Amino acid sequence: MKWIPGGVTAPRGFLAAGISAGIKQSGRLDFALVTSEVEAAAAGTLTTNRVQAAPVILAAERLRRGKARAIVVNSGCANCLTGAQGLRDARLLTGEVARVLGLQPRDVLMASTGLIGRRLPVAQMRRAIPRLIEALSRRHHSEASEAILTTDRLPKEAAVEARLGGSVVRVGGMAKGAGMIAPSMATMLGVLTTDAAVEPGLLRALLTEAVEQSFNQISVDGDMSTNDSVYLLANGRSGLRVRGQSREARRLAQMLRAVAERLAGAIVRDGEGATRVARIEVDGARTSADARACARRVATSSLVRTMLAGADPNVGRIAAAVGAAGVAMRPERLVVHLNGRVAIRGGAVRPISDAAARRLFRVQPLRVRINLQAGRSSAQMLTCDLTEAYVRLNARYTT
Repeated sequence: MKWIPGGVTAPRGFLAAGISAGIKQSGRLDFALVTSEVEAAAAGTLTTNRVQAAPVILAAERLRRGKARAIVVNSGCANCLTGAQGLRDARLLTGEVARVLGLQPRDVLMASTGLIGRRLPVAQMRRAIPRLIEALSRRHHSEASEAILTTDRLPKEAAVEARLGGSVVRVGGMAKGAGMIAPSMATMLGVLTTDAAVEPGLLRALLTEAVEQSFNQISVDGDMSTNDSVYLLANGRSGLRVRGQSREARRLAQMLRAVAERLAGAIVRDGEGATRVARIEVDGARTSADARACARRVATSSLVRTMLAGADPNVGRIAAAVGAAGVAMRPERLVVHLNGRVAIRGGAVRPISDAAARRLFRVQPLRVRINLQAGRSSAQMLTCDLTEAYVRLNARYTT
């Protein structure tokens, strides 16, 4: 497996475009489209928030058939809490994209990100659709990845290639996300593509596994969005048909995970106001659920994250978060390492000098290893620091 350029259009048979439709006041790119030249198997993972945006509701409906040809994405407006009209707007826009492409409306999925509570500017978006479709090209993956951004500082793309079963197979992807990033997905949109042929049931299983091992193991601020969507299209243009329980299925799963992990890591590094990143590793938990709960509690702790921002090894904050996680543990058995250096052992803090702390926090990501010594289960999370810039940005977010 090797990394290659191309993002979502690295796999054969995929095109992309990104333009400005005037959704954002800034005039930046805000309207993206990814299409497959042939019918593709489709899978998606969607937010578990009980409050869901219109495109999420529409996607849940259309993903049931396991097929799609196009994914339209807009930034600058979440189309959430817009009532029945918001769902009509999503249907109208996907229907118009389908009409111009010569598809059925059910072939088009949608994702939106941006401000909650505002309707999409449907009229100007409809006028922009022919221009968006005209811009479709394998070369325009970068424009598509830029058009889905909100508070992100940088676009996020990744693609890999490997030889499977005698065929060269590729997996590509793009994602956005910088705030409202929490376990169980966040204000995070992702589009993954592959030119392997995979039946919809297996594709759903592969995507679920990849998301669980990547996007569901990151946190920027612990807040779950209403718009989380990660889609995967598989169009079979490589000539390889992947079957369940096969060596090719295992290799494809590794490729999907690699792309998803790279995109997820880029989201944390680009977290709103972030200056430092930490990997929280929990070992020795009694159960997998305990391990996940402990890692999540530490990764989302405001005090731990401000400790990270200040490069201050106040490891009592880590211990407090562990103790508040509600998992099986005994304080006197807790062991915590920072980048390999013992910080807590035997129920006591091991002092770290200011000079040593500065050296520790220069290493990115900071590796926080927590051993509960209560069992054999483990989990990990990737998180970032909490800074004043995050507060300023979210006190008044505009597009």
